[in-house]
Amino acid sequence: MILIGIPIGFYGYIFPGNINLMVLDLYSTKKYRLLIYILSLILIFESIYCYLTLSLLATIKNNTSLFSGIEIVSFIFIFIMGIWMLTDKRKEQETSHKNTLKRGIISIIFHPQQIPFWLIIGVIVNPFLEVENSLTYLLLFLVCNALGSLLAMLAYMYFGKNIMNYFKLNIRTLNAIMGIVYILISISSLANYIL
Repeated sequence: MILIGIPIGFYGYIFPGNINLMVLDLYSTKKYRLLIYILSLILIFESIYCYLTLSLLATIKNNTSLFSGIEIVSFIFIFIMGIWMLTDKRKEQETSHKNTLKRGIISIIFHPQQIPFWLIIGVIVNPFLEVENSLTYLLLFLVCNALGSLLAMLAYMYFGKNIMNYFKLNIRTLNAIMGIVYILISISSLANYIL
C-alpha cells in the first residue's frame, strides 16, 4: 500500500498554485540550476510535512479518544470541502505570473495547507499504511510521495501551459467531481467508523 503515496503526491501538486507556476516559469526561462534547487526544496519540505504529520498521527493513535476525535473532525472537514467544491460557482481561476519565485519559495516553506492535508490523508490511509509499526514503511511511503510530487512538477515543466488552460476551462467540472469524491469518502469513512 505504500505505492498509494505516488498518486497522493501527484494529487497534492497537480492543481495550479504558486509552486507550480514557479516551476513552470523557471523551466520556460531555462533556469535549470535554480530549478533543480527548487525541486529539491519542494521534495524536502513535502517530506518534512508528511513525516511530521504522519508521525504525530501514529503517536496520537495510542490515545484512542484523541485519535477518534481527529478522525471524526477530518471526516466532517472532508464532507464540508466536498460540499464547498460541489457548490463553488467559480468558472476559472485567475493566476498571476508576477513574483513567482518569491511566492513559490514562501509557499514551499510556509505551506498552510500541508498540515491539514496530511492530517486528512493520514486519517484516510491510516488503516492501510500502519506507519506506527515501521519507520522503514514510513520512509518508503515518503519516497513514493516524493516521486508523485516530482511527477506533478515534471508535468508542469513539460505540459504546464496545457495543464493551466485545462484547469482554466474545466475548473467547475473538476471541482464538482472532486466534491462528489470527497463527499463519498467522508460518508464511507464515517460509516466504517460508526459500524
